[in-house]
Amino acid sequence: MSLFGSFLFNDQREIPTDFIQHISNLYLPGLMISNPVITQMIHVRAQVQDHLKRGVIHDGENFIVKCSRECPWIFYLQDCNIRNDPNICPQCRKPIGITENNVLIERDPPQIQMSIDETFQMIDQYNKIARLGYHNLTTAEDSAFDEKPHHLSRSVSFRFLHFLTHALLLSLREFNYLADEDIKQSLHLSTATHFRDHFEHDYELLSQTFTNDQQCCIWLHKLLNHLVNDEFVQEGLMKTNEDVLQFERMIEERLIFPHMISVTNEIVEYKPAYAYFFHESNAQPSVDSFIHEVFEDEQQYPLLSFFNVTTFYKLDPLNEFIFKIQAIPYTGNTYPITTFILKRLDDYINIQHMYPIIVFTNYLIEKLNYRIHRNDANEKKMLYYLTKDKDQHRTNKLYNDFLNAWYAINLKEVHHGNQTIKFEKTTSKEKFAESTSINALLLNTSSDESSLLLIACLKTLAELQNEIVNYFHDTIKDDVRKETERKRLPLQSIRPEHIFNLDRNRLNQKLIDDCLVLNYQYGQGRDIIYDYEEIEIYLRNKISSLMLIDTDRLYCLNYQFESYGENTSLINDVRARIKQQRLSNDDRNKLQSLIVGMNNDDMLNYLGSLDYVFTYLRTSILDSASERIPIEKFVKHYIHRHTYLNDTILYQPPFSTIQLPYIIDLYEMIEENVFDRVLRAYVKNELQETTFTHDERQRIFEEFSHETFQKQTISPLLKNINSWISMFKHLMIRILSVNINLNQPLQSYLKQTDLWSDYITAADLATFQVPKHILLQHTYAILCASEREQHKSNGVRLSQNKVSTSTTDEQHRNVHDQQAKTTKPIPNTRVIRDKNKKIRT
Repeated sequence: MSLFGSFLFNDQREIPTDFIQHISNLYLPGLMISNPVITQMIHVRAQVQDHLKRGVIHDGENFIVKCSRECPWIFYLQDCNIRNDPNICPQCRKPIGITENNVLIERDPPQIQMSIDETFQMIDQYNKIARLGYHNLTTAEDSAFDEKPHHLSRSVSFRFLHFLTHALLLSLREFNYLADEDIKQSLHLSTATHFRDHFEHDYELLSQTFTNDQQCCIWLHKLLNHLVNDEFVQEGLMKTNEDVLQFERMIEERLIFPHMISVTNEIVEYKPAYAYFFHESNAQPSVDSFIHEVFEDEQQYPLLSFFNVTTFYKLDPLNEFIFKIQAIPYTGNTYPITTFILKRLDDYINIQHMYPIIVFTNYLIEKLNYRIHRNDANEKKMLYYLTKDKDQHRTNKLYNDFLNAWYAINLKEVHHGNQTIKFEKTTSKEKFAESTSINALLLNTSSDESSLLLIACLKTLAELQNEIVNYFHDTIKDDVRKETERKRLPLQSIRPEHIFNLDRNRLNQKLIDDCLVLNYQYGQGRDIIYDYEEIEIYLRNKISSLMLIDTDRLYCLNYQFESYGENTSLINDVRARIKQQRLSNDDRNKLQSLIVGMNNDDMLNYLGSLDYVFTYLRTSILDSASERIPIEKFVKHYIHRHTYLNDTILYQPPFSTIQLPYIIDLYEMIEENVFDRVLRAYVKNELQETTFTHDERQRIFEEFSHETFQKQTISPLLKNINSWISMFKHLMIRILSVNINLNQPLQSYLKQTDLWSDYITAADLATFQVPKHILLQHTYAILCASEREQHKSNGVRLSQNKVSTSTTDEQHRNVHDQQAKTTKPIPNTRVIRDKNKKIRT
């Protein structure tokens, strides 16, 4: 009995009396496992194999986790989004996944981290479990064309087997061998039309393999005719899973592959055969049959063979090229690069949009680095810089290139570390500028995640290119690999020639120009012959010149007054580069009087400009003579673009003529004035003195002063309360103006030398220790108490409104009253601009 015969007949070659019972004892071909645990295993294996192939991960790395010894559910760590709520195992309902530190969640029983080899061995063991009968519970709508078991090479092979099995089951139902109630109850199916739904949906999916439905019908006709040949008549029953696997491989190799390769010729042969059958009554063929090359009569139409019928002019050759190359067996070995690119072509064509985005974000960083406050960046819309900015012409050009690239990207999600973020464009292209804050376009590493989508998008596009480059060098063994591995191009330094620039239009044009010819044989005018090797060579040459992109290190924007970082300090970097000194008392008094006369706008702009100069000082290599040049000379010689710098730095003595060894002393003077005149009125509510009771403030200050400037053994340089007041103002501006956890011990920040004047060293700071219960939240209260203590020690009698604790509203009124007399209104956005052309409102 043949293999399919065993499907319809029992061992006695008789029709079974109970087909439900008969089917339940058979191993059926063309079925995917519906067990969710095994389905997940197959999904994980396919994903891991794909990532291994693309170089995303490597052998020996443990990215797979099993829920526990009792629960077999496994998951792939790169799918675990640590920013979301903890994932729950669908089997045992226990939390699964990793923490933000990439450590497995602690629980009982514990999760088990597995190697790739261990996982694949476990999956192979599960696949050997006997699965008799019909076990496909998946609805037809959930079937996808690209699904297939691991042992088959092409998804079309599995889809045909799936189609054939359901056709047989549907026939049994149509001939009343399977009752509707038996189908629903015994097979646990939700609907009696389950077989018909799958049969019809399978045909729709198979039709996607061909350029038109007519080709699919003819192809199925040829397959079924071939299937009854003797080579497929094999004695025996499918008694094990291995029997099913061998049968499915045989169908693919002996039936599917031959007919996929010759599908064009078979269609050409079928049409005249059908036409002759239709006209077997010796009826005269129509002229249309000759025009379409179905019939040939050189006596009646001697010149017709010199004209061919083609629809090339209205076809998309790329789609047919993809279909034809997929029909070739084992193209992964013959044309590996072409197969790899075409498999995810829709993803890889997004890489070309990376360059305009990087150019625009680099431009914004250069324009606004250290010159825009975090709150201003959150409030200011992109439209402002397109309509009111001094450089609006250049900004508009770069923005339009960015916008076109951003909206051309068709990714559904992007990745940043372990995070998966949906790439959704919630606003229209026309309203993007007016609805998008500038902080969403400023690359920064702050915790507010304002630019997270932008960073994730750039990293995802770069990783897509890295996948292509890695696969190319893993597949094409050449001498370029080691050299390429040594070179990783920084993401923000790429040029157009560094990017994999390919899209469907370019591929279509390449096919038309160099890689196809029309088949001029009579009867095959619609056939196009493709040069697969030419496309393979074209793609290899295109990829061979590309380098890997370094996505780990990004040059990010720093907000104004945020010169302190977790691992670096801009001020300390400048001190290490140029030995700093204190200004003389006369110079300090002269500069102080000039600073007091500045309006708030110019003072903020000048401070931001100094931040920008620091970014060049920290990396510039100066000789001993250059270290004492004035600020204006350094800017002109070492900063090529100084359009956005305050004019005071370049043209207004004595600020422009101050030598570099005094630049940080000047910076600290201006910073303290900025705090007193501008930022004091905007201290966060949780830092205000009113947050604490009078007794709490007094106790905290007494404990603090006892362990610091009143301490007998403290460094003499730290016994002056003025040093502490200055330090606290620096701390308020640089650190507490950003979103930071205020429940941290204050001591950890007091040890930072960049908050203190240059003459105070780390050795001096080691002479005190503030109790751990005194927190960052107490900073402003201690500052105010220190200022009152300073006034007392100076013998100055303070008015009640300055001595007593003031509310936030009172502080705002006091500051605004002072500004109304001597300054212009405080701008909402303190961006450095040409003061002769105001853009603030």
